[in-house]
Amino acid sequence: MKQRVRNILTIAAGAVLIAACGGSSDDAGGLTGGTPGSEPATITAQNAPVIARAVAEVAMGQGIFSSIFTTDIPIASSGFDAAVAPVAKPVLSAAMKTAAPTRLYATSAGQADCAVSGTVDAQVDIRDPAQPSVNDTFVFEFINCDDGTGVVVDGGMTITITGLDGDVASGNFVLGMQIGFSAFAVTEGGETASAEGTISITIDTSAPPVTRIAVSATTLVTTSDGMEEVLTSFSVEIVEDASTFPTTVTVETSFTVSSPRIGGEVTVTTSLALQSMGDGYPFAGELHIEGAGNAVIVMIALDADTVRLQIDVDGDGATDETIDMTWDELMAAA
Repeated sequence: MKQRVRNILTIAAGAVLIAACGGSSDDAGGLTGGTPGSEPATITAQNAPVIARAVAEVAMGQGIFSSIFTTDIPIASSGFDAAVAPVAKPVLSAAMKTAAPTRLYATSAGQADCAVSGTVDAQVDIRDPAQPSVNDTFVFEFINCDDGTGVVVDGGMTITITGLDGDVASGNFVLGMQIGFSAFAVTEGGETASAEGTISITIDTSAPPVTRIAVSATTLVTTSDGMEEVLTSFSVEIVEDASTFPTTVTVETSFTVSSPRIGGEVTVTTSLALQSMGDGYPFAGELHIEGAGNAVIVMIALDADTVRLQIDVDGDGATDETIDMTWDELMAAA
């Protein structure tokens, strides 16, 4: 299935997210060294595809972040107000675009058994049960919650409304949220991904058919199969224009990602906004990836099938090697 240049919320986090922050232990590709948060990664012609893959995963919302945000967070629908049950899915997987906004607001709190095993405890702090308000907070504490969906959730998640403007009932609004994770883990298919940290999200649907989404995180630490990866200074802005078919998606992002599989950390900025149609790979756009010694990879979307890596290994500003490959080949690089 083709990767999507979409926000972690709409696919759900475009972005969110990131490349290096997602992957299993077999993605190390023989790269060794590099403790997250340590030294800049050394860029070579040999490891450039692996580094570019990690970055592309981030920019296109793949990896650990994707596994967390696309999941239907299991919340039992009995044992406390049924309005609590749908809270997480609209927020995390559809950003209220495909779910009724009124279902976001729970009016009670309590603990419930999950369908198969485990529990979830919901604490709700809201100003007005009839409508959302700034500072409304939903706190979930999962204890190995298995609702029979093939996903087990453990740990804490807090959702706070930080801004709200417009008409939520009509679907034309600007919504700000913070989502905090505390030892939050998702297990599916025998693999566990976890996250620690807080992300901020703004969703603007006030000018349909255009939706604007912004996501940022100061620091977000993820772990998969024992491999810890760190995302810092992360920001992504996604614009989705549904006036076209398929939907046109534009992404601009910047971040620093540190991972053992790339041998350290790299810093990423958008030279030219990524553009895609529907679920396709980017057909235009450039990402600037910088590692140790000012070495650079410029990742250029030539079309929806092909991507080019221009590699400057010695940091002198001149391209030392150019690699053209399909997007599928890049996303399988290891």
